[in-house]
Amino acid sequence: MPGSEIPQTEATSALNPGPSPMIADLRTQLVSLGHTKTLLAKSETMTMHIHCYAPKGGENGMHAHIEEEHSFVCLQGEALFRGLEGELPVLKRNQTIFLPRGCFYSFSNESDTPCILLRIGAGSQGYSDARLDPRGQPIPGRAHKAGAVLPVFIEGQFFE
Repeated sequence: MPGSEIPQTEATSALNPGPSPMIADLRTQLVSLGHTKTLLAKSETMTMHIHCYAPKGGENGMHAHIEEEHSFVCLQGEALFRGLEGELPVLKRNQTIFLPRGCFYSFSNESDTPCILLRIGAGSQGYSDARLDPRGQPIPGRAHKAGAVLPVFIEGQFFE
């Protein structure tokens, strides 16, 4: 009914004043080598990052996140995802992939241009870098992996 007030309950008073909405710019500098990851927004249970993967780059080996579900949205370029059964169709601009907790995957940018992915993750403990290889062994994140490459930025070129 228009003009009606919602009765104040314990549930609605617990929400007020609630957290504020967050607006993020989907802008990142392009790289010719390596990878970048920028945190755009974070709550107790969700994170949103923008990633730039250089040509012929990508995620570390086959792995599963054990405490988080996440999805990638391709904003530029393309990403070739692989599951335990092999390659999936190439993820292209304006497409997304959903990766449930415990789902094994890897991916790479096989193209000659940088790939920009928006990553949205959710878990009961928020962001977690905890991951396992297919044998069930913990593996480090890409930045901690032996031979990790520092990003090489392309001067004056950005995704925006």
